[in-house]
Amino acid sequence: MPYVEVEKDVQYYYEDRGQGAPIVFVHGWGMNRMVWERQVVDLSEQFRVITIDCRGCGKSDKPAHGYEISKLADDVHQVIQKLSLKDATLVGWSAGGSIVMDYVTRYRGGEVIKAVSVGGAVPRYTNTVDFELGFPQEAVKETLTAMRLNRPSLLRAIADGCFHQDVGQPMKDWFFNIFMEQSWFTEKTMEDLGKIDLRNKLGDISIPVALFHGLHDGVVPLSLSEYSAKEIPEAKLVVFENSSHAPFIEEIDRFNEELVSFIHS
Repeated sequence: MPYVEVEKDVQYYYEDRGQGAPIVFVHGWGMNRMVWERQVVDLSEQFRVITIDCRGCGKSDKPAHGYEISKLADDVHQVIQKLSLKDATLVGWSAGGSIVMDYVTRYRGGEVIKAVSVGGAVPRYTNTVDFELGFPQEAVKETLTAMRLNRPSLLRAIADGCFHQDVGQPMKDWFFNIFMEQSWFTEKTMEDLGKIDLRNKLGDISIPVALFHGLHDGVVPLSLSEYSAKEIPEAKLVVFENSSHAPFIEEIDRFNEELVSFIHS
């Protein structure tokens, strides 16, 4: 089975399909590579599609440390370096969007030439005195408390909230079951989401960026991507009118078409 060592004694599981220009997909908080199944199947005929399990998730190692957004971005960098990728497009969903945007504000070079945030918590997940968008800091604390008291109940609510359309109970159950596979240490990522702030770095991004977001997203507000699209030079904002937090599932064909169009632009 394919693994990459991102640091001593910490292995990342990845899957590598197809040939052509590489696309690296980074899943959302507590999920794993499986959420990208339609992108793997539909896009691997023309691209090299690489999906990874972040630390604490899926088949990757689950250490007790290293769950900060910046450290997860460092892990992605290690994967890209050790697979010797060049001219890649980096796609991140939800907290994965935060990871991707943190990556492109710190790592510059020929490895990644385009980036996509899908429902990303960018530039920050919580509001402050000088930033009215996002959720209150207290909401993150309440989420962490709920996770400690009844993790399955909280994860069920998050899984159900990812969808706007009636995708059926099996789809919601699938998301929930993936959530339940994560390590309990991933709560540290949720905690870090309440702190990170990329506002002062967005203007320095020098590669093409697209922000994909569901119009009905109740997990990460659309207003965050609207703000980021104005701050990142020449960023492209794509709104999916019939989606909540997972447009790559609720609007598969359009999502894939928009992604391919952005890569070829």
